[in-house]
Amino acid sequence: MKLYDVVRFEGLNDDWLLYKYPKDEFFTKSKLIVSPGQVAILVHNGQIEKICTEGSFTLDTELLPFISRFSKHVHSGKNPYPLEVYFINKRLKLDVLWGTADPVDVIDPVYNIKIRIRARGQFGVRLVNYQYFYQTLVGTLMKDHYITFDVIRQYFRGFLNQKVRKALATEIVANKITYFEISLHLDELQDNISKQLAGELDRFGFEVINFSIETVDCPEEDLNKLNDILHKKAEMDQLGDTGYRTVRGYDVLEAGAKGNGTASTFMGVGMGMQMGSQMGAAAGGIIPPQNSAAPKEESIACPKCGAPISAKAKFCPECGAKILHECPKCGAKVTPKQKFCPECGEKLYQ
Repeated sequence: MKLYDVVRFEGLNDDWLLYKYPKDEFFTKSKLIVSPGQVAILVHNGQIEKICTEGSFTLDTELLPFISRFSKHVHSGKNPYPLEVYFINKRLKLDVLWGTADPVDVIDPVYNIKIRIRARGQFGVRLVNYQYFYQTLVGTLMKDHYITFDVIRQYFRGFLNQKVRKALATEIVANKITYFEISLHLDELQDNISKQLAGELDRFGFEVINFSIETVDCPEEDLNKLNDILHKKAEMDQLGDTGYRTVRGYDVLEAGAKGNGTASTFMGVGMGMQMGSQMGAAAGGIIPPQNSAAPKEESIACPKCGAPISAKAKFCPECGAKILHECPKCGAKVTPKQKFCPECGEKLYQ
């Protein structure tokens, strides 16, 4: 008959958090061996009797070998002196991954369009309050004698998602940060979320270490919208408002010339408005007054490259030549059509 037991757990992998030894019947003077990186909790008759760190310990139980069968017979086949042993992994777990379950909808404060932002990263965690963890969560989370670190991802996923979503939206809206600048503010976001997560995990005996945000991104279609706006803004800054309008007007005319329907659409709109006015008159209704045609802006040829430009233009949008409205020598008023100053005879365009 086996008189003494040796109780130990080697661990199957690094992901285990708590392991309950399958037996609860040990003879007195049995040996408990706690390996490095482990803690053992001894629960006797439903109460925590001792917490053992690394080393070898003797289990002093009331159960003696020669009275084992007799005691169990008297107590309907059950051990009257149960001793439960829980092994806890106290090593640091650094690769707990997290990510937003759904994108966060925000309005970019600079470009004023809605974008969907996602974030992901990882953090480290370590169990430090073993007794509190056992008393609050073991009964709820225990399955098949095991609890793994995956329970941290599952149990706190909702809380972490809520805090990350709120922190991202607040940082962008309150500080008017565009999506292209959010990477510059990751340190503030990490500190903010880490403090909130640490407070929540501390309630269950865990310590948070090295919370990090690896990426903040958005779907490709949202990024394309932002890039399109950014390119148009850069083009307008480069050409100026007048130059940009001129170029866009040429683009519309060119598209119409290629037969893509743009010019036809404009013509159709005009015809539709005219027909609507005629129908109103035929029915005896009141025809709204029509705006008189705007005076046609005078157009001239660029004195340098010959491109058609406005007579009021200051620069040619094609060659960039400065259009003179006064003589650079005597200051007399001149028109862009004049090639020589009528007052001093100075040649205006070289």
